[in-house]
Amino acid sequence: MKIIALVENTVKDSNLKPKHGLSFYIETRKQKILFDLGPDDTCLYNAQKLGIDLTEVDIVILSHGHKDHGGGLPDFLKVNSKAKIYLHRKAFEPHYIKAFFFLNIFIGLNKDLANDRFILTDDTMRINDELFSDVNANFDTNSNRVMLKKTLKGYVQDDFAHEQTLIMTEEDKSVLLTGCSHRGIANILNTARKYQPIIKVVFGGFHLYNPVTKVSESPEVVQQLANEISTQEIVFYTGHCTGKKAFESMHEVMGDKIQYFSAGSELDL
Repeated sequence: MKIIALVENTVKDSNLKPKHGLSFYIETRKQKILFDLGPDDTCLYNAQKLGIDLTEVDIVILSHGHKDHGGGLPDFLKVNSKAKIYLHRKAFEPHYIKAFFFLNIFIGLNKDLANDRFILTDDTMRINDELFSDVNANFDTNSNRVMLKKTLKGYVQDDFAHEQTLIMTEEDKSVLLTGCSHRGIANILNTARKYQPIIKVVFGGFHLYNPVTKVSESPEVVQQLANEISTQEIVFYTGHCTGKKAFESMHEVMGDKIQYFSAGSELDL
């Protein structure tokens, strides 16, 4: 299994474009997968620079209904005519981020794009590997509290029911991929073990950084999370919404158990 970061806030190679968002390209013996698409056409640009042919992608999985993970969908659909798109049935709900005063900014997906290539998921779905969203607990942080959804009664805090996580297993290696871990990476891992008891590698963001205020979570929250997951025999490759400051704090606790995965980074498992 090969995993390459196509989109991330930072780049490993100066020929690539950095962008606030996330996209992973995954190649297994059976298929080619994109996990998230970033916010715009950066995914296509970086793929071309890295020599990756996105017309050959078989499956796209969107981790949740936020633009920095699914905004690249219109551009991807223009170049790929075969991939099925898996997203939670609540991903097209209107999602917003609280900015300043009473200003709420739309960060959702364009539901007009949906067609017969889109497959709407529920709590779990088997697509060669396990895709699940039945995580019971939110990770209650300042960064999450600015995330909203619009209902008939007005704006309410997002419950992240639209967030889903992928477990992939090839030979004896099981990998978990998450977008932002809005419900908490520790909570997600606890749920994941219902489907795969032994997970060796995790890719994705931990949402410890507010992109509007550019403020990281408190040192106490970051330290608590690092202490909790450092006891597990897992290597974490993170970036994007984890934030550089939080990553550096976690690295002090976790050492090589946590590594930053910029656009252009590649891992063969």
